[in-house]
Amino acid sequence: MTPADLLRDLLPNPPYQRHDAPYRLLQLTGPDAGEFLHRLCSQDVLGLAPGSVRPAAFLDAKGKLLATCLVFRGEGAFWLEVAHEQADRLAALLERYHFTEKLVIARPDFGPCHETVQWASNVPAQDWSVAFEAGRPVVRCARRLVSFTRSHGAALAWSELHEDGSESPLRPAPLSNELAECVAMAAGIVRVGVDTEPTTLALEADLGDHISTTKGCYTGQEIVARIHTYGHTNRKLCLLRLAPGAAITAPQPLHEPEDDLAVGRVMRAVVAPGGGCRVGLGFLPKDFQAPGSALRLADGAAVKVVG
Repeated sequence: MTPADLLRDLLPNPPYQRHDAPYRLLQLTGPDAGEFLHRLCSQDVLGLAPGSVRPAAFLDAKGKLLATCLVFRGEGAFWLEVAHEQADRLAALLERYHFTEKLVIARPDFGPCHETVQWASNVPAQDWSVAFEAGRPVVRCARRLVSFTRSHGAALAWSELHEDGSESPLRPAPLSNELAECVAMAAGIVRVGVDTEPTTLALEADLGDHISTTKGCYTGQEIVARIHTYGHTNRKLCLLRLAPGAAITAPQPLHEPEDDLAVGRVMRAVVAPGGGCRVGLGFLPKDFQAPGSALRLADGAAVKVVG
């Protein structure tokens, strides 16, 4: 099974929508806001054109992953869209490093975040964008065959285009939180502190697209550059398909079936709609990362590496 196969099973009739997506916004305004973010996070913030969106990571001095977000600029500010469980942590990190810079860190709340997801065999790069409607951001991003649209404060109207060029209203299918979690894992979206550990490096979490290789110094850059230049990580967070069973909410060892040796661990697994399988993320060494690799849990449940 490939990630595309898994997504076809999860999202057979796109688009899907939920009206309570767990995302929050941070806003930085002031003449020093861009320089401040640029030196703290792994993305080229100063290179962002208005209306463009990029994924970014915040690391400690040893390259360990502290938080992830989407960063964009518009309406005279720099914005960070962050998972709600990381919002307090990231806000505290920004305040900790804010000394004499001329900037203000705010947490605007426009109301519920409305998220729509769909998959496609070829998601175009231009899907990475943001527009502001009555001052409220509408963020569009794509990762690994999944396109996400998140509207903060007001739901978007969707329409279906017919062969004769006419359009009709389209009502997206309901997106449950469980399905949303499965799709996010298939897209490689990492919940920091849940799918990762305090020792996790950004490149171990397969977040290479969150990191600019051309920008200047930022916290943790030396470790990232050393990995890029001289070697590779010893493990990687992989997408897993597990046999039916209960959700996994705490790390469990992954065993090599023949020798029954623990070779990695699944960090989390969610029951897919219908209960036909579980979708999870787990750390594996290089020899076991190939799609199709067979593993098992301690209770004997079969596990396949998807990607």
